[in-house]
Amino acid sequence: MSTKNKKAAGGNGGAPKQTRQQSHDSQDYSSFKTVLFYCMLIVFLPVLTFFVLKGFVLDQFLDISEVKVNIASAVGAVVALHIALGLYIYRAYFGAPGSKASKTD
Repeated sequence: MSTKNKKAAGGNGGAPKQTRQQSHDSQDYSSFKTVLFYCMLIVFLPVLTFFVLKGFVLDQFLDISEVKVNIASAVGAVVALHIALGLYIYRAYFGAPGSKASKTD
């Protein structure tokens, strides 16, 4: 029986394929966690920034009108959104250390 027939018949040929599959699954899970983290950061950081600025910082410590408090809080939320987007773009462009894409045949 040739080497090809042994692999086709279910010999030791399945172990490297399974290891490769686990490696791909691990990379996919890592990518999913990264994207989920940045999505949550992009969604929740501006909302949190708006309410923290409005409720705790501007209303408590500064004596300015309600409209100006809302405007300043909205500007803070937009700045927080841009920071979160910038972090995501930086991570997507430069990648994580040690996550070089490699082609396997």
